[in-house]
Amino acid sequence: MKKRNIAIAASVAAALAGAAAWSRFSGTVPVDVHRVAAGRVEEITTAVSTGTVKSPLEAVLSSETGGRVAEVRVREGSAVRKGELLARIEDPELSRQLEGAQAEEGQMRDALLQAEARREEAALRVRAEKGRASNNFRKTREDHRRAAELYRDGFISRSELDAAETLLANAEEETRIASAGESSLQAHDREIDVLGGRVRAARARAEAVAARQAKLLVVAPFDGVVIRKSSEIGESKLPGAPLFTLADPSRIHVEAQVDEADAAKVREGQSVRLIPEAYRVERFTGVVSEVRPTVEASKEVSRANTILVKLVDAPRPLRLGMSVDVEVLTGGKDNVLRIPSAAVMERDGKKFVYVVPEGRVARRDIVTGVSNWEWTEVLSGLREGEEVITSLEIKDLAPGSRVGIRRGP
Repeated sequence: MKKRNIAIAASVAAALAGAAAWSRFSGTVPVDVHRVAAGRVEEITTAVSTGTVKSPLEAVLSSETGGRVAEVRVREGSAVRKGELLARIEDPELSRQLEGAQAEEGQMRDALLQAEARREEAALRVRAEKGRASNNFRKTREDHRRAAELYRDGFISRSELDAAETLLANAEEETRIASAGESSLQAHDREIDVLGGRVRAARARAEAVAARQAKLLVVAPFDGVVIRKSSEIGESKLPGAPLFTLADPSRIHVEAQVDEADAAKVREGQSVRLIPEAYRVERFTGVVSEVRPTVEASKEVSRANTILVKLVDAPRPLRLGMSVDVEVLTGGKDNVLRIPSAAVMERDGKKFVYVVPEGRVARRDIVTGVSNWEWTEVLSGLREGEEVITSLEIKDLAPGSRVGIRRGP
């Protein structure tokens, strides 16, 4: 609104200078007038404060694990890609925990390998013993069969047969003992299962610590621009402390607040005039894309409703954070009597204008309808073709003043 105010101030100064010069020569005060005519008057709801260009995709980035900022790779305004490293946090205690967890995993893995090796050795030994016992049992059984035949035929004595039977019994016992050796393998298997569980538990602890350490790396979750940086090298940060604010500039909207008294007039799809502070002479348009369902406290008014405006026509690109005046076109009337809003005055709750019958100022009370900063609808009090004074900034202008008419467009 600054340039608009400057223009008004300039017109006031010009009017005063012109009035002074005219008065010296003619004894009258020159005034600008406007002829009452029919036209369109738009109903405009103006934001209670300047809107702000924002992105619907905006995120405050932080580290889930606290520590000291060891590296910062971006600054405000930096364009980044998804996955790009923005900063690195250091936590010496977490590093020691990771080293300890990895060492424990290594120890458990070595113990498991040793147990597996012992099991393999025991399995080889059991197989060898079973083979020897089996071979010995078959030979002893054959020897006993032959000894029994020889004893029956009278070729050997009873004592020799008894000796063969003893050898057979010993061979059977050795076979049983060799078969029982397989039970020792089950003990090895149980040890391997226990150590395998310990290895998995140690690996899980190491992975958990590594995952926590990975969170010390702050990366961009999407393509965007760093609009705020809240970290410097050497600073200590608590978990969740903001480090950067990242926004996607490819999709923008204007966020503004309207007085809750006017909120009922504003609806999605209504046209919006946008006047960026940086480009006040250019025309930007948009539509209301969202009306927030809640009313919030506001600095400018007691309560306000937030609206979002989607850009429709933008002759220049708008940057995130720019301030924009917002005017929502909430209605309007065509072919109604209208006068410049600058001509309307109000006193004691009554609205009036100055007219110029017979060269002197006269007050005329009026009833108004729809109005905006430029035009006001006149419901009663004026007729089409009458002229109203618009240069109200002239000093001592009052009913009865003698004036000279300087017609405007």
